Amino acid sequence: MIRGLKIDSEKYMFSPKFWLSKEIVIGFAVLVMVALPVVALGGNKVIYVDKDAKGNEDGSADHPYNKISEGLNKAKSGDEVRVRKGEYKETITIPKEVKLSGNKKDTSGVVIKGDDKDEPVVIMKDDAELMNLTVKGGKHGILVKEDAEVHVYNVSVKDSRREGIILLSAPRDKKHQALLDKVKVSESGRTGIYAQKRFTILINSEIVRNDSDGIDLAGGSKAWIENTKLSENKGSGAKFVMDGADVWTKNNSIRSNKREGIEINSYGVKGDLGIKKASIIGNGRNGIAQVARTQSGLAGFGGLIIGTDVNVNRIEGNVLGNITSIVRGF
Repeated sequence: MIRGLKIDSEKYMFSPKFWLSKEIVIGFAVLVMVALPVVALGGNKVIYVDKDAKGNEDGSADHPYNKISEGLNKAKSGDEVRVRKGEYKETITIPKEVKLSGNKKDTSGVVIKGDDKDEPVVIMKDDAELMNLTVKGGKHGILVKEDAEVHVYNVSVKDSRREGIILLSAPRDKKHQALLDKVKVSESGRTGIYAQKRFTILINSEIVRNDSDGIDLAGGSKAWIENTKLSENKGSGAKFVMDGADVWTKNNSIRSNKREGIEINSYGVKGDLGIKKASIIGNGRNGIAQVARTQSGLAGFGGLIIGTDVNVNRIEGNVLGNITSIVRGF
């Protein structure tokens, strides 16, 4: 939660007429979110965890807990649980307004490995933060609860049995946004990131080599996706639904996916989707596929904006073509 900061920008951020204004506002908001924990945590407690700890454990630097779950169970609103190097075989829940952090120099230094293949490795509640570590295995790597605002930064998610990250539904406002920054999601058994209807920001990330799509946003989603690599996934690099969408993308690399670079589906409800300055190259089917899923969906692509001039995309070398006409998917 960003307290004391008021940006009256909703009417500008996601309007095609104010594309540049939107980028400036989001960039500023992201900068504030990244900087905020330094300020907000100043008067709160740091709880330490070290898997090799023995004897007396009280969460102090000298006497850390040896399980992450122990530290989280003791954490209160505003606290940070700081994890030392090692592999921790646990499934955990980060409570409301608690930060969990590992080694900021090397995400592989701290690994949370799911000990239950039928449960997510990490569950995040509202205002939870996860930083500087690796999440491995589990049914999902990370599950974000309904209505939760979260921040995930410098985290690697790998080898999930199903989705790497799943974001459950939430209102589409800033108070409930999911910010994923410098995230790598790979080798998931299904989609790298699946988001239900909510506000998602994905920046500076890599979503690669997953067994289905790289990212999949449900109908009605609001999102900003920038400087992200969506490559070598066995499905499409990105899958969007036009209906009710407010989705804008910039400077993304979408390459060598087995199916489409981007698959856009419409069921007939108006929505907005912008694609600019993307490199959509060498995908196994089409660069951009437009698919009408109903008869009314044939007219549902009016809000699709594909960048031109300074915002032009590089779309080439895709096996079946670069941009399809509207295809009947019914």
